[in-house]
Amino acid sequence: MASPAEAKLGQRVLDAVDEGVEKRWGPAVERASRATGATPDERVVEVTQSFRRELGLAGAAAGGTAAVPGVGVATSTAAFVAELGWSTVRLSDLILTIAALHGHHDAPTDERRLWVLSILTYGDSAASKVARLARDMGVKVNSSSSQRIPAETVRRMNNRLGYMILSRYGTRRGALALGRMVPFGIGAALGYGLNAYVVKSTARHAHRYFGELPTRVQKLAPASIIES
Repeated sequence: MASPAEAKLGQRVLDAVDEGVEKRWGPAVERASRATGATPDERVVEVTQSFRRELGLAGAAAGGTAAVPGVGVATSTAAFVAELGWSTVRLSDLILTIAALHGHHDAPTDERRLWVLSILTYGDSAASKVARLARDMGVKVNSSSSQRIPAETVRRMNNRLGYMILSRYGTRRGALALGRMVPFGIGAALGYGLNAYVVKSTARHAHRYFGELPTRVQKLAPASIIES
């Protein structure tokens, strides 16, 4: 059972994911349209570098704050929870931008939530894990099928992933963040490095996920059905 602190951390992550998928899809599509790389790979690298700089600097600031002499545990924990929420929104932005770079421009909210939750939860194996989860819920998934995943099944998958994200993502980030509780400067460096690493790995996972999506995951029902 999650402790109160873990539960708070996990809920902050889920709230941040919801903010990303519900409110920031348009800017992600616009951001993808501005990428100038000649190939999809180059455009993903370009977008990733921008996010790495931004989140790396934010991680440095949070790491430094946590290590300032005289800053209490409660204050540093609150700062980390706030930074985790903000960085999770930005990772959602990154995932949605990479989705748009792969040509997915018209996905409804539930589908976008499935993308973000599955990539943050499963990482590099997200596509195959999502296909397995759909099968576990009674939906036949294979590379040649055009069968659509029912909207209710997608919501059930999102609910399952929401329960899992605390142990697979929130707690892992929390454990990594313990490295920030060291003398000022070193903590800031660790904060920068950790966030930069998380951005790079998340981009790699998303790039693979959307590269496999057409053959590993069935298409969802039309937006008019899902959002009714």
